[in-house]
Amino acid sequence: MKRTFVAVVLAVVFVLAIAAPALAQAIFHSATYEMEGVIDFKKQAGHFCNTGAEIKQVIAGSGKMDKTQTITQVKGKITMADTNDWVAGATPLTVTTVWKLCTPPKYTYWDADNPLVGGDGTYGFDIPVGLGSMYVPVTVYPLATGNNVPASWDAVGGQGGYNVAQLAKMFGWDAVSAQYWAVQVQANPGFSGSIHQKGEAAYGGYWGDGSVSAYDAGWTFDGTDFSDKWRWELNKAGTIIGPSFGGKYVGDYFNMEQMARTSQGTLKRYIDISSPWSHGYLHEDMSVVGKSQISEAVKMVNLPAGKDVPKDWWRLF
Repeated sequence: MKRTFVAVVLAVVFVLAIAAPALAQAIFHSATYEMEGVIDFKKQAGHFCNTGAEIKQVIAGSGKMDKTQTITQVKGKITMADTNDWVAGATPLTVTTVWKLCTPPKYTYWDADNPLVGGDGTYGFDIPVGLGSMYVPVTVYPLATGNNVPASWDAVGGQGGYNVAQLAKMFGWDAVSAQYWAVQVQANPGFSGSIHQKGEAAYGGYWGDGSVSAYDAGWTFDGTDFSDKWRWELNKAGTIIGPSFGGKYVGDYFNMEQMARTSQGTLKRYIDISSPWSHGYLHEDMSVVGKSQISEAVKMVNLPAGKDVPKDWWRLF
């Protein structure tokens, strides 16, 4: 039966407020939309930085659209499977989806007199900020470079997972990327458009207390459980030998599979992501007017999830 300007939504939302051994506190939202007419749709999922990313979506214009969407949120992580298929009506119909990642980008700073490259102050050098400056145990300052050692890590939350953006502002670091992944498809009147995407973003906190070495197997300090954090791993001599993460660590990564197309209209994409772990950088700013289709996949893995992270209880098969 034909429906004019009607939306049929089937949604289930679970908010688990009481912790259970096999379950993580979560919000699970699944919806099916059938829409025809003039559409004005705005949605946000996730709250930066508590869920690993913020996802914002806007649908505007006239036409007929079928849409299914499943979103899950746990502490430090968000996933979304989203399909949108439509035919524009008397006016164009546009779908825009933007992911703003929480995971910090790569940073650089300007050094006018860098002894590593023989700088004498005449020229200047754009120097990558090392991980040791961004994430350093409070008692292991030698890992930091030059004057990028703060007087007090407590000022930026160095004892329990901290705000790298605040550090960057404090020291004048420049972000290489803005950590956005965005797509927009506008179908012209009478033509079709699609956006299908399946993505997940995670960003677990950092435990910045260097007074407890990783060779001491415990992840509890002063009665606080830090097993959902990562930290630098130290050997018995106090030398940093690499990152270590607790069993409940949610991970630090971004994965995306996406297809966007239109039979006639405008397709835009904006990608601007980087990683201080791999020094990888990906940037794309494009627009196609006419007929287009783009399919892609990306994986950015900074740190993996811990072995004791609860499995997604809603995935039965």
